[in-house]
Amino acid sequence: EVPTDPMSMEETDVIITLKPKREWVNAKSKDELADKFKAALGIIPGMEVEFTQPIEMRFNELITGVRADIAIKVYGEDLSVLSKKADEIKKLVETIEGAADVTVEKVEGLPQMNVSYDRSKIARYGLNIQEVNELIAMAFAGRTVGQVFEGERRFDLVLRLDKAHRRGLEDLQNLYVDLPGGGKVPLNELASITYQKGAAKISRDNTRRRIVIGINVRNRDLQSVVEEVQSLLEGNIDLPPGYSIAYGGQFENLQNAKKRLAIAVPAALILIFLWLYIAFKSVREALIIYSAIPLAAVGGVFLLWIRGMPFSISAGVGFIALFGIAVLNGIVLIDHFKELKTKGYESIESLIMQGTKDRLRAVLLTASAAALGFLPMAISTNVGAEVQRPLATVVIGGLISATMLTLIVLPVLYALFLGSGELRTIRLSKKQKNGLATLLLLIAGQVYPQDSPKDLDALITIALENNTGLQAAALKIDQAEALRGSAFEFDKTRIYYHYDQANLAINNEPLSVFGVQQDFRFPTAYFSLGKLRSRELELERNSYLIEETQLKGAVTSAYHAYLVAREKERIYLILGELYEQFAKAANRKFELGESNYLEKITATSKQKEVVIQAEQAQLASIGSFERIKSLVQLQDTLLISQEEPYRIPLEFPMGPENPALQFLDNQVLLSEQQARYAKQNWLPDLSLQYFQGSNASLDDNLYGYQLGIKFPILFGGPASRIRSANLYADQTQVRIQNEKIMLQAKYRSLMNDYAKYKKALDYYENEGEALSDELLKTATSYYKNGEIDFFQYIQSIETAYSLKIDHMEQLQRYNETVVAINFLTF
Repeated sequence: EVPTDPMSMEETDVIITLKPKREWVNAKSKDELADKFKAALGIIPGMEVEFTQPIEMRFNELITGVRADIAIKVYGEDLSVLSKKADEIKKLVETIEGAADVTVEKVEGLPQMNVSYDRSKIARYGLNIQEVNELIAMAFAGRTVGQVFEGERRFDLVLRLDKAHRRGLEDLQNLYVDLPGGGKVPLNELASITYQKGAAKISRDNTRRRIVIGINVRNRDLQSVVEEVQSLLEGNIDLPPGYSIAYGGQFENLQNAKKRLAIAVPAALILIFLWLYIAFKSVREALIIYSAIPLAAVGGVFLLWIRGMPFSISAGVGFIALFGIAVLNGIVLIDHFKELKTKGYESIESLIMQGTKDRLRAVLLTASAAALGFLPMAISTNVGAEVQRPLATVVIGGLISATMLTLIVLPVLYALFLGSGELRTIRLSKKQKNGLATLLLLIAGQVYPQDSPKDLDALITIALENNTGLQAAALKIDQAEALRGSAFEFDKTRIYYHYDQANLAINNEPLSVFGVQQDFRFPTAYFSLGKLRSRELELERNSYLIEETQLKGAVTSAYHAYLVAREKERIYLILGELYEQFAKAANRKFELGESNYLEKITATSKQKEVVIQAEQAQLASIGSFERIKSLVQLQDTLLISQEEPYRIPLEFPMGPENPALQFLDNQVLLSEQQARYAKQNWLPDLSLQYFQGSNASLDDNLYGYQLGIKFPILFGGPASRIRSANLYADQTQVRIQNEKIMLQAKYRSLMNDYAKYKKALDYYENEGEALSDELLKTATSYYKNGEIDFFQYIQSIETAYSLKIDHMEQLQRYNETVVAINFLTF
C-alpha cells in the first residue's frame, strides 16, 4: 500500500506489458488472451483474477468507485450475511454468457489476536484496564518515552519488544505485567487471548455498509448482461429485511448516456427536417429527402449485425452523424431535378433519367468519400478501437443503403409526389395538407393556431379573465365573504356528566347528573363583529378594483407603446431603404470620379446608423409585445391588430368612484368599526345551563337550570384594548388624510405633464407632420434638379424624419401620462 494507491488486504495490481499484436502467437484478440491467462492461473487456489487496462481501471474507480464493468452492490449491516449473499450471487452470475472475471470484494476473514480481559482478576491484582492496554500497545506498537538529539536534529525514542518477542500469540500470552505491590504476572492470567477472524474491509456508500461483486463483460453487450443478471437475481436471491441490491459500474454510465441519447437523437432528427424545410420551402420535398434517414439506419444496423458488434453509445453517436450525411445526396439530386424542371422536359421519366445521370458521379463521390474516410476507424485495432469501430461501422453501412435509396427509391418518390407529365401525380387534398403541416409542427414542438388580431378592448377583456394576479385578488374577496359568516359563531356547547358521591340526596345514595351548558357573548357583540367583517369584505373589494384598474392601465400602456414602437420601426426602415439607395449611388459616383470620398463614407455611415436605430425600435416593439403577453397570459398565439398609433382620450378619475379614494375611505370606516367592536368587551357575557339528576331510590328525574352573567370586574385588559383601538382609528384617519393629499398632488402633477405634452403633440399633428412631408418632397425635388448638394439633402432628410420620430415620442409620453391619469391609483 502506498499513499497514492491504497488497497485493502489480499488485493494487488499486476501490470503486464504486452508485445505488439502482430507478434502474438497464442491469441487473436484481447478477450481470448485474457481467457488464456485465466486458465493458466486457475491452478492457484483461492485467487480471483480480474483483467482490465490501467487507464480504464483508474477511470472506472474515479467515476463509479468500482474497477469492473458491472458492479452488483449488496447493502446491509452484518458483514457475514453480506459475504454469504455475495458468494451466492457469484455462483449464479458465473453461469451467464458474457460475464467474465466475476470477483467478490473481501470483507471478512482477516486474522487478528483478540484480548478479552477478566475484570475480576484485574481488580484483585490491583490493576486497571488502561494500564494493561498501554502495556500491550507499548510492547507491540511502541511508545515514545523520550527524545534523542544528534546535533540540532531531534528524534523520538520509542520503546517496544524486539522482533523475536512479538512474532505470535505466545509472545502476547507470556507478556508480564508489573503489579502495584511488586512482582509480575503473565497476561494470560488476566485475560483470554485467542486468534479470531475479523473484518478485512468495511466499505460504505452513503453511510451504508456494502459488498461488491464485480463483473467484466466479454463477447456480449453490457445492457443484455445486466438485464439477465437482474432477472436471475430477482428469482433466486432472498435478502433479509434491511438488505438491498443496486447496480453500478459502467452500467451507470450506460444508463446516463442512453438518457442523453434519448434527447439528442430526436433533437437531431427534428433539426435536420427543419433545415431541409428552410432550404426547399416545401414540406413534400423535405419529406422525400428525409426518407433517406430510415433506410440509412437499416444499413447501419445490418452492418453492425454482420460484424457481430452490439449496440453501444458510440454506435448511437454514429447514427446521429449518419443521419446528417445521409440527406446530402438527396439534397444534391432533388435540387438538380428542380433545375431541370425549368428546361421544358416532355415527361418526368426523361427528366429523372437525365438528372440521375448528371448527378451519379456527385452522389457516388459524396458517399464514397465519407465511407472511405471512416474506413480506417472501422478496421482499427489500436488504442481506442473499441469506441471507433462501432461508430465507423454504422456510418459506412448506412451510407451504402442511403446511396441505394438516393439512386433508386428517391427518384421514384419524386415522380409520384412532385412530378408532372406522363406519370401519375399524387395530389394532397387541402385537409391532408393541413393535417400534415399540423403534424410536422407538433413534431417541432410548437403549434401556432390561427386567430384574429386583438385590439385594446379585446386584450383588456382577455387580461381580466386570465391574469393570475387578478384571480388571486378575487379569491381574497371570496375568503372575506366566507369569513363574514363567522361573525355569529358561538362558543362550543358543553355536554357533561356529573357523578356526585358527596351529595347523598335520598337513602344515602349518590346523585348522577347529566347537563348541557352554552356560553354567549352579549348579543350586540355579534352584530358589531358582523359589521366589522362586512367592512373587511368591502375593503377587499376595493383592493380588487385597484388591481383591476392597474391591470387595465398596464395593458393600455403596453399596447400603445407597442403601436408607437412599431411605427418608429416602419419610419426607420423607410429611411434605411432611402439611405441604402443613396449609399449605392454615392459609391457609384465615387467610382466614376463624380464625387469625393467624404460623400461616400457619409452615406454609408448614415445607412448603418439608421439600421441600428431600426433594430432598436424592433427590440422595443418586441419588449412591449412580451409585456402584453405577460399581462394577458393567453395560452394560445397572440396576434395584435395593425392599427396606427392614436391619442388616448382623457378621463377625470378623481371623483367618488375612484377605487383608490374608496379604499382610503373604507380603511377609515374599518378602523372606526374595530374601535366600536373593542368596546363590546365592556358588556357582560351570558351563560345558560340545563341539567337533570337521577337517584336510585327515585323513579322521577330531578332537573334544574342555571342562568349566569359574567362582568369584567378587572378593567385593565378591556380598557387597554379599547384605548389601543381608538388610537389606531385616530392614526388611520391621519394617515389616510396624508395619502389623499399625496394622491391629489400626484394628480395635479400629472395634469401639468398632460398640458405640456398636449401642447407639443398639437404642434406635431397640426403643423409638424405637414412640415415634414413638405420638407421631404421639396428636398427630393431640389436634389434631383441639382439645386442642393448631397450634404444639404442629407440634412433635410434627417430633419424631416426627426420630426416624425419626435412626433411618435411625444405621442408615447402623452399616452403614458393619460394612462397614469385615467387609471390613477397609489
